[in-house]
Amino acid sequence: MSLSTGLHAFLYCSSICPRQPVSVVGDIVKAAREKNAALNLTGILVFDGQHFCQYLEGPSSSVSSVLQSILEDNRHTDVRLQFHGPVDAERQFKDWAIAYAQSEQQLALDEIADFKGREALALFRQLLPNLDYC
Repeated sequence: MSLSTGLHAFLYCSSICPRQPVSVVGDIVKAAREKNAALNLTGILVFDGQHFCQYLEGPSSSVSSVLQSILEDNRHTDVRLQFHGPVDAERQFKDWAIAYAQSEQQLALDEIADFKGREALALFRQLLPNLDYC
């Protein structure tokens, strides 16, 4: 798979900014669905009431562009990039511009935030079967 034309992805964890109401999460999901569809991106945002964990996949330039806007977004803090680069797999969320799931397992998101690279991706993927997407 060519790195310049293959599938790229990122995974990050962050915390909701204390000044933001939890209702802002709906606004984030709605805007992401529109933007991601236009950029040929797919992925998921998981939120446990305090922490976000997002995985996004697609063309390298689109992934990098959205990642930059996320890093500049003041609706969350303590952004920790767990993975960013090419992935040798098919899209995991091909039917979702952005899936959304709430997690009751804060500990699971905290554990993912402690890892980097492919280890973080593996832990994140283990969480996915336990989530109810919307």
